[in-house]
Amino acid sequence: MMTYQVRSLCRCLSLLLLCAALFMLAGCGKQTYRPSYAQPQHHAAGSGAAIAATAKSQLGRPYVFGGSSPSKGFDCSGLVYWACARNGISVPRISREQASVGKKIPRGNLRPGDIVVFRIPRSGYHTGIYIGQNNFVHSPKPRARVRIESLSVQYWDRYYVTARRVARR
Repeated sequence: MMTYQVRSLCRCLSLLLLCAALFMLAGCGKQTYRPSYAQPQHHAAGSGAAIAATAKSQLGRPYVFGGSSPSKGFDCSGLVYWACARNGISVPRISREQASVGKKIPRGNLRPGDIVVFRIPRSGYHTGIYIGQNNFVHSPKPRARVRIESLSVQYWDRYYVTARRVARR
């Protein structure tokens, strides 16, 4: 029969492995570039422009693992989930599932509001919202904040997988 200490150690190791697995599913990238951006404008709810403006409204919010609200902060998929939901569009909460929602869009046909998807080795899927001019907004990683980056940066270009259109207009 196992002692209390051994059972306690096994529980701690199991919890640690679970946390590591969840962290890998969140999969977020690294900082490379922050361009200037325009202030959000008013757009019709459900439009790609509205989704992009909603995501941009959270610039500077902290990355929080599992976060999906302005009050708590965001992880990458939480920001996408929240921005879409605020515009009446239902998308999955997890990055890997966001990679297959909506309509697949060729990279050359991106429009504001499209979900951009990356696959980061040893981290997993990462998502953001395309905002135009080859830029996207995302919540990159722990100890970072929601920010804008360019798809042209080598890091993001290398790991880009797909884009998905979920906007109604």
